[in-house]
Amino acid sequence: MLGLTLREEFRSKRLKGTAIELSNDSNTGATQIAAQEFLNITYPTHDLLKGIEAVGPGQGRPVVVIGERGLGKSHLMAALFHAVNDAASTGAWLNSWATTLRDPKISNIALRDGMQVIGESLHRQRYKFLWDLLFDRHPHGSYIKGKWEGMGVAKTDIPSDKLIMEMLEAAPTMLLLDEFQTWYDGLTNTKQYPWKNWAFNFIQILSEIAKDRPDLLVLVISVRNGGSDAYQQVHRVNPVAIDFKAGGNAERIQQDRRRMLLHRLFDNRLQIANGTIEALVAQHVAEYFRLQDIPPSEQDRKRTEFTESWPYAPHLLRLLEEQVLIATDAQETRDMIRILANLYKSRGETSPVLTAADFRLDDDASGIGALLDSVSNEHHRTLRAKAQQNIISVTEAVSNHATLAPHLQEIVGALWLRSIAVGNLAGAEPTTLQVDITRDKVVDDNAFQVELSTIVENSFNIHQDGPRLVFREEENPRAKLMACARNDKLFTDGADQAQLSKQVRYVIGGTDEVAKVFRVIALPKSWQTDPWSALDETEQPDRWDERLPILVLPEEPENIAPALGRWLKDHLQKRRNTIRFLLPRSGSLNAYQDRDLLILARAEMKAQEWSGQSPEYKKLHTEYQSALRDMLKKRFDRFAVLHRWNFADPSQCVFSVESLKKQGAQIPEGIEEALVNDLFVPEDFEDLVLEAAAENSAVGKLLRELQEPRPAGQDCIPWLGETAMKERILRLCAKGKIAINLRGMEYLQTQPGEDEDTAWKRLRPKLSYTGRQLDEVFLMAPSAVPTTGGSTPVTPTPTGGGDAGGLFGGATTPQPSPFGGSTGAGGEAQPTPGGIFGGTPVAPGGKPRIPLNNPATSPLNLIGKLEGWGIGPATKVAEVAIKVSAANGAQLKELLKKLPDGMTFEISLEKEDD
Repeated sequence: MLGLTLREEFRSKRLKGTAIELSNDSNTGATQIAAQEFLNITYPTHDLLKGIEAVGPGQGRPVVVIGERGLGKSHLMAALFHAVNDAASTGAWLNSWATTLRDPKISNIALRDGMQVIGESLHRQRYKFLWDLLFDRHPHGSYIKGKWEGMGVAKTDIPSDKLIMEMLEAAPTMLLLDEFQTWYDGLTNTKQYPWKNWAFNFIQILSEIAKDRPDLLVLVISVRNGGSDAYQQVHRVNPVAIDFKAGGNAERIQQDRRRMLLHRLFDNRLQIANGTIEALVAQHVAEYFRLQDIPPSEQDRKRTEFTESWPYAPHLLRLLEEQVLIATDAQETRDMIRILANLYKSRGETSPVLTAADFRLDDDASGIGALLDSVSNEHHRTLRAKAQQNIISVTEAVSNHATLAPHLQEIVGALWLRSIAVGNLAGAEPTTLQVDITRDKVVDDNAFQVELSTIVENSFNIHQDGPRLVFREEENPRAKLMACARNDKLFTDGADQAQLSKQVRYVIGGTDEVAKVFRVIALPKSWQTDPWSALDETEQPDRWDERLPILVLPEEPENIAPALGRWLKDHLQKRRNTIRFLLPRSGSLNAYQDRDLLILARAEMKAQEWSGQSPEYKKLHTEYQSALRDMLKKRFDRFAVLHRWNFADPSQCVFSVESLKKQGAQIPEGIEEALVNDLFVPEDFEDLVLEAAAENSAVGKLLRELQEPRPAGQDCIPWLGETAMKERILRLCAKGKIAINLRGMEYLQTQPGEDEDTAWKRLRPKLSYTGRQLDEVFLMAPSAVPTTGGSTPVTPTPTGGGDAGGLFGGATTPQPSPFGGSTGAGGEAQPTPGGIFGGTPVAPGGKPRIPLNNPATSPLNLIGKLEGWGIGPATKVAEVAIKVSAANGAQLKELLKKLPDGMTFEISLEKEDD
């Protein structure tokens, strides 16, 4: 991009190590190559310039380079080696950078010349003692070594300061001891060989010489930290400490570090104009400002930061430096260089600016491999494997993932990288991820939200931590559940549709009160062509009981009346007038194609299935079940019942469609209220019942007829259920409009002088028969019974000549009392004072008799009258006459069967002539 080229050492497929060695056996160490070649890859950081100045002429303090592995201690010490060993090349290098950075102070740094420079990486353990290094590498070392060893019994355990001074006077020396702490900490102490104590004493001698005679000795050592014993003796002489903190200036630390990284990685980074870079990253920077809400006062500084950090985004460099590498055992700059080099080789030519989204989990070359090799952390490797599985989960669950989640790899890669940070810094907010995937084109906010939601909902290791999303090794129960629910391949057996049907049935008819009266059936997806085969056997029409059927449609038919008419004709052969069709809101999708409903049903089902694994799944089961039921409660707002039937042409059927204001388990009650109050016409029902009574029809037959559509295009009478219909029949009976023959054992009708409410209370419990028993209960016109009892009977004028008729006498006129009284208006005999001889009638035993009489009414009423007269089981009565005005042969035979044994009866009747 823009002609930027990596240095030669980073271009090969296998990246060479970036660790600096002062020397090695192949003579390619940093101190063994030409100063110009080494300084060419070196950026003059504040710490490096401080070090060069500290080893310059006139300086009198040792130099200690302090820093953990990978910060660049060895590189800095190699630069100090060349600064003294080749002052000419170093001076040219300083002058060049003074021009480039427009800082003349750099060229004014004085350089020391004419010293013997000795540099050694002590961790290689080439020398047992420090004085061995001096004796071996110093031009006068062999002489001093021989002099010390030739001292005989006067020889000390370590060379004296005089011997060292004598050697240095012969050739002033600069001594660089890299990895001094590593070497020192490896020494041991015994009574015979106290090597650590010797090293401690000898470094004290060297540090004091370096302080007192800087013209003879310049001492430079590197340690990992300032708290070690190795550092203490040097610390006593107040050394110059170089700690990679740029003098405590945080901004200069960041600037130095980034410039050093870019200079180390690329041949020509400084040759690319800032204006060209700004134009290339303008879109990304603008979106960064907008999404991260950067105030205008900060934007210029941030814009400069983007330009100086290119081809890497500054937020990526901060992420790696401050969160990822610091949280691991990575060796800071050394590993940072390897990671960034691999990232640029993989993505640098295609991406205008490299961000966390360029760490592709499916491509080790994108820096992932180098990062994992650097951190050597099994947790991050495991987390990467989890993230890769999450990508697979999304692709499997979302059939059109290429459209819905075009940045899937980038978002997951960025989130994974940001999730291996430490503590509260782990993870990323959605806006940060949106910045990561923004290149030279703006990513639409709404489209990104949809994409991110798709990824999160179908992944099972992404957790919500406040506003941040974060990858974790442990599965997120909610995410796993939803990822499973969104995977259509796991539900090809239709289990999700069955679960949805189950919840529909529960929401509408789940309470015990509703289930006793209504049968709620959720029709399947194929309800128009095959409504029954997918249902349980108990829900088949031939297994229905007397409960009112409510058929729940999964969708709204395009033309309600023709569609439901054809459906009734094709799929229901009887009881067509009993059906209530529950309809979803207009515009609703087919419930079994509504993805929101199906996913909730799947989640609820799977949460219940997995509830044994974790208490979290029990909570999720409750949550998703409540959400699903809430949606289903609000889904249905209308119902349809048959209004007019046309068997020949079902498309001409007419249905009444009524709105519902109630939801959930209140829907059946709401349907019945609407039927009773708005659709049921009592006059039509009364006419039908009176017609049946005129034909002496059985109640069972009438109820079966009401369950079917009325013929000849007549308006259907809504079926309210057997109990409600029987009650309405009894109401008509209580009004005196019909009479009911209860299986020939009792007649139901009103009594004389009885009002409707009283008759209703008395009659209501009488018609308790059901099923086939109702075929033996007949409706009758009131005239078919001697009297309705609803009003005081009018006594007709006697015509004379009639015969009293005996038990079944056919006289049609009331007879005078045998005791000379007359029948009163109340139906009871009114005795005439005195007998034949003016006295009261008496029985043969001498007891007086009271004549009693009641007009024609039902047997039940007569029984009640006997009780009212005080006639109990032991009361003797005489001259009993029961008159039946009209009967048929069957009724007469039935009556005779009921007469008690042990008595004799006389019968006379008038038979109609055939």
